[in-house]
Amino acid sequence: MPRRAQETKFLQLLFQNHYRANPENVDIPAKVHTREFGMESWAYTWRCIERIERDESGSTTRKGCGRSGNSFIRISKCPNCGSSDIHVNNWTRHHGFRTAEALVAELAVLAPHSVYHSAAFYEIPVARHMDEKEWQGAELVFDIDADHLNSPCADEHDTWRCNNPDCGETGSGRNPTTGCPKCNGMSFSSRKWICDKCLDAAKKNTLKVRDEFLVRDLGINPDLIQLNYSGHRGYHIRVHDPRVYKLGSKARVEIVHFITGMGFDSTKAVVTDGRIPRVSSRSFPGWAGKTAHAMVEFIRNIDAYPGTEQWAKLLKKNRTAAIKGLQREPPIITTVPGIGVKSWQEIAAKSTIAFGGEIDVPVTHDIHRVIRLIGSLNGKTGFLVSELTRDEVDDFDPFGDALAFADGTLKLKVAGGQVKVPKFRISDDTYGPYGDEVVELPMSAAVFLLCKGVASIE
Repeated sequence: MPRRAQETKFLQLLFQNHYRANPENVDIPAKVHTREFGMESWAYTWRCIERIERDESGSTTRKGCGRSGNSFIRISKCPNCGSSDIHVNNWTRHHGFRTAEALVAELAVLAPHSVYHSAAFYEIPVARHMDEKEWQGAELVFDIDADHLNSPCADEHDTWRCNNPDCGETGSGRNPTTGCPKCNGMSFSSRKWICDKCLDAAKKNTLKVRDEFLVRDLGINPDLIQLNYSGHRGYHIRVHDPRVYKLGSKARVEIVHFITGMGFDSTKAVVTDGRIPRVSSRSFPGWAGKTAHAMVEFIRNIDAYPGTEQWAKLLKKNRTAAIKGLQREPPIITTVPGIGVKSWQEIAAKSTIAFGGEIDVPVTHDIHRVIRLIGSLNGKTGFLVSELTRDEVDDFDPFGDALAFADGTLKLKVAGGQVKVPKFRISDDTYGPYGDEVVELPMSAAVFLLCKGVASIE
């Protein structure tokens, strides 16, 4: 259900009170005066497009009125003339702040839904066009989102609805890739949820990218790596090493390829020594030294592999022997009869893809990308965008440690509809699942449902 104006105003005031009471929570990015800031607001700006159209007879017709305005709810038609040809937006970019105090003061006034800043440093961050900003360099950033990990728990808590007005079919999991099972339509609305399982998967992947690739392989000083919870579905990594600042987009793409294993040539990692197939030693740098470990992880989880290749069937029957051989130094792969060197090379290639870091690729290679401001509030959950040290990550609990609103309760009308609102955890308590019902919840749980757009204030 879309948020009503009452709920939107309530959330904005709640966020405003938080920023006014906790200015010290906002992490001011280095060289703040060189950063571009972007704001996602609670209110929408709209503009009705005015057009003069001429038909074949030469008669002219005026469509649209050209007016503009603001609305706390997203509108689909001009409230003045009823035209559906309108532009609606709740994003603004090209903001700039000379000082930390100016930034914090602006947050206390605007209390945006979400706030972002550029990973880049600019000479003129408020310029309207990128080529006018005069790019000075950019931090290397990574976004690890549970939505990109294809976590199985999505089938438990994500839902979809067919947008065909004559259909309205609903289901669980991801949007059907082959069309609506009822009407074959291809347009869907989806509701994505979060749980301990998918956020734990995002956390593990974040630590893999940091520890395995950035620190161990690329040699980046751990003290120059900043971690944070995004306030919603994942984690961010920011590299504050001046050596990476001047890297262009192409160089960052190469880093992406290395971390994800894209372009890995398994024929160089699995070779024949005489007639005996061998895997690269773990002492080798880069992916060559990771191959055996990646293959062990892949074979350990071979039951989840959907392929029907003959080698997959043999690995399922001989899993223990295959793993023991690969765990030796140097690794050996002659322990499973019937699997030849070409099949082992295929296994190595698939293992690399599975073992590589899962990141949102455009975020890393885009040198003009904006990323959430640490210490701000995420309007999709009401959770804090929380900075974390490496030692804090393992025990960090997003559903407990990132809560911003702990006082009081709020009575809500939950709109479960045909598909119930999934259960969720806040601190030590679990709530839901909910259908269409009225409930009174602790403030953090209530704010979470309001931000998710599945409840209204009773």
